[in-house]
Amino acid sequence: MALVATSACSTQGAKEAPASGPGIDAEAKVITVGNITALSGPAAALGAPLSNGLETFWAGVNERGGIDGWTVKVQTEDSGYEPQRHVEIFNGLKSDVAMLTSMGSPTTKAIQPLLDREQLVTTPQSFDSLWGTDLVLAPSGTPYSFDIANALDHVTDAGAKEVSVGIIYQNDEVGADAMRGFDEAEKTYGFEVAGKEPFKAGDADFTAQIQNLKSADADVVIVVGLPSSTGPIVGTSASPGYKPQWVLFGPAFVEQLMTDDGTREGTPTPVAAALEGALYTGFTGPWGDESASAMAQMIEDQTKFAPKQPPSVYFTLGYAQGLIQKAIPEKAIASGDTSREGIYAAKIALGEVDMGGLQSNVTYTGEQAPPRDQATSKSSTRRNPDSCAPSSTPSSAKQPSHSSCRIADHSKIIKRESVPLPTPA
Repeated sequence: MALVATSACSTQGAKEAPASGPGIDAEAKVITVGNITALSGPAAALGAPLSNGLETFWAGVNERGGIDGWTVKVQTEDSGYEPQRHVEIFNGLKSDVAMLTSMGSPTTKAIQPLLDREQLVTTPQSFDSLWGTDLVLAPSGTPYSFDIANALDHVTDAGAKEVSVGIIYQNDEVGADAMRGFDEAEKTYGFEVAGKEPFKAGDADFTAQIQNLKSADADVVIVVGLPSSTGPIVGTSASPGYKPQWVLFGPAFVEQLMTDDGTREGTPTPVAAALEGALYTGFTGPWGDESASAMAQMIEDQTKFAPKQPPSVYFTLGYAQGLIQKAIPEKAIASGDTSREGIYAAKIALGEVDMGGLQSNVTYTGEQAPPRDQATSKSSTRRNPDSCAPSSTPSSAKQPSHSSCRIADHSKIIKRESVPLPTPA
């Protein structure tokens, strides 16, 4: 997490005031970061902990002296996961922020041309493959296409196991990227496709999709969508007694699917039993992982600044992405240029960012890279060989675990050269 910054000095050796830009108050040494998220609507269960994580990160940094004496203010706005509303908020916010966080693929896609025009460095809180081809974006984590291909490598044992696989997916940018991975994995691993069932974000009735997958005898069903869809999908399946091997791609899972408050001690939900033994493709290190160097600081900050926040992969993600947002202005300040152009220049020359084990390290350069080559496709660095046992719930526990398997080693489960994912147009 520690970065070495070289101060920009004049010929007399005194520090010069950095050149300023939108969202920069050089006199007060305050940087404003925008955060367009979903505190309402179908993605609210994700947006709230994501925002808590980001805001908690900056609260801790500010308390510890900020960035070379600069403090950071987070301006959070709720777009409700609505692309048009996201655009409207962006237009009202763009002149007041130095950097931006944008939640969701459909919403971020809606403002992407505007981000490029403004050259506003943005951290997307989603994992679309296309993010790696846009230099103004600072993504982290494994792209959806790789996530799905990795999961299929796992459930088919790299093609050695004959299974029938169905996928039920959100029919937008999220599902489109996931389907790239599904289709390429189908070619490589040769599993039987039981069905490809789309739905719209916000749909509540999944009877037709589940009936189709059940009739096709799908052994494995991958869910690509939001947690607000996962519950009804799994619940609809459980009613006729259909229980395939569920694979939830990262954003389809939230801890509250298992218990009412998201904790192990909470009351099991109506779908908890049906999800027992499910797999999900996690995108952060597990809460409390002592091998993650940034974990202790995160939990200390959470205890102090967000005490009501239960353990959450989304809180961890929001906090982890704060490490990226800190590294960029830190470099810009050191270079003496905090204008929008200076922040952009700092981002593309940033190099590797140590994510402290909360996510895999990411590397940013000035080169656009297709999804299969981008540095951000490298995810977790370790995998517990026992983590994919049929059930990880201790025999003495009465409540279900949050997940029986966290497919942690995204980059090693699948050899990328064996599944050459195409660069999307």
